[in-house]
Amino acid sequence: MSAYIILRGSPYPGRLNDMETRMRTVMGVMAQKGAINSRLFRNLMGADAGDMGIGFEFENFHQALSAFHEARQDPMLMEVNRKRWEDPAGDISGPVLMRDVYKPMDITAPVVVVRTYQMSRKHLPEMIDIVKEIDSLSDNQVTAMVPVQHPQMDRIHGIYHFHSLADAGKYIDEVGLSPRFQELVNKANELGALVRSGMNIKL
Repeated sequence: MSAYIILRGSPYPGRLNDMETRMRTVMGVMAQKGAINSRLFRNLMGADAGDMGIGFEFENFHQALSAFHEARQDPMLMEVNRKRWEDPAGDISGPVLMRDVYKPMDITAPVVVVRTYQMSRKHLPEMIDIVKEIDSLSDNQVTAMVPVQHPQMDRIHGIYHFHSLADAGKYIDEVGLSPRFQELVNKANELGALVRSGMNIKL
């Protein structure tokens, strides 16, 4: 299991570069404090299109929260936080804390599609079985993640990894529209409701 810290921002008009610069500063600090992988991303389609964000992977929660604590004391991050409140470049959501429940996320993947279901946690084992079968349908890795510290705890996120936008399109044509995939989607809809879907790219 890996732990993840994720933060998302919706930039104000004319402030996209400022937000990206600040997020890259945060990435540098978190890498120094122990993040094993990081991701700066831009949402291209679907949920939160136009927003950008950063994500960090850690081996466990102890390392994630230790790094978070140390980063909060770092002068560079303290300056970014000061600007967040005194000179905001956009609306910030998070950070949130997540964990994977089926395969670690490849946080360095060029293209990621996230499909989010709202459901009771009692259905988690059954949903993981569905994710496992979807993962077996192609060579594109599928990961399942759930929130640990988050305003929406009744969610499970299916993470699809792709080498390019064209690769994602090919997957939709060949796998996403296949009878078996649609059967699995219908089965998942019996456990919960698909409430969000979005695509982001690594910057």
